[in-house]
Amino acid sequence: MFKTRIVFFGTRGQELTSCHLAKLVENGANLVGFVEAPPGSISTVHTEKDPYEGINEVATRFDKPLLCPQSPREPAFITGLKEMKPDVFIIICYQFYLPAEVLAIPALGAINFHTSLLPRHAGMHPGFWTIFYGDRETGMVVHFLDEGIDTGDIIYETRVPVKPGDMINELYHRVWNTSMPLIGRLLADLDACTLPRKPQDISKYFYNYEITEKDFELDFRQTAEVLYGRVLMRPGKFYFIYHETKYFIQRCLVVKEHVHSRKFSTGIPYAVNGKLVFVTPKEFLQLDELKVDGENIDPLSIL
Repeated sequence: MFKTRIVFFGTRGQELTSCHLAKLVENGANLVGFVEAPPGSISTVHTEKDPYEGINEVATRFDKPLLCPQSPREPAFITGLKEMKPDVFIIICYQFYLPAEVLAIPALGAINFHTSLLPRHAGMHPGFWTIFYGDRETGMVVHFLDEGIDTGDIIYETRVPVKPGDMINELYHRVWNTSMPLIGRLLADLDACTLPRKPQDISKYFYNYEITEKDFELDFRQTAEVLYGRVLMRPGKFYFIYHETKYFIQRCLVVKEHVHSRKFSTGIPYAVNGKLVFVTPKEFLQLDELKVDGENIDPLSIL
């Protein structure tokens, strides 16, 4: 059993929370209390059912206090945290900003797990935005929390490739498979007071906002490869608008250009070799399956 007193923050039903919490329990972490986000308050793009024991169930099984504040600024919540006498907070998928008064409670600080290579893709939905922007690599960063948003010093990081055609769930699981083994190392370093720390290069800071419907409209000024990645991430969700009709893309393909002249216009569909294509700055995006109002249509019929 490790000695460092840990208060764990997470979200019920979120696999990012529960798979790492299971690893903490397996490794003998000294969990003295739990904090969970109010049910339904977390926005997520991870769609698989969580197969692990929930944070509330772990708290009940170990007979430890569980706090669920509507806001981390509530005086009763802050008092409850202090009564747990934590040495450190470990935060995994708790999407509420923790104010300075809360961060000052544990002597060893607050440690967060973030599914991107910070300082890139700080903020919300890092897996979605990693694919959206066509990144070739991502990973997990374990870092200290400070008063910024995902700006604190880095403790550990892992790296994995982003593969063509990755869906969000696949990418997240690839990252989490590399980060769960860090739990034992984290507990040992906490007990020994030997946690490494490296400041982030804030000149490279890149913040992600909440996803909006407009983000799903394809921008044909991006390369075909980037757009292909977006469509395969969420088939049937991304769309384009042509002659005031919204067309949703189920299947597409990146194809080499078959011509030597580029006398085309962006955002205009063309028929090339019997297929519907859009020109992008690099290669064509061929649209093989479209839907309008939930019904499949022949892509060439829009011309």
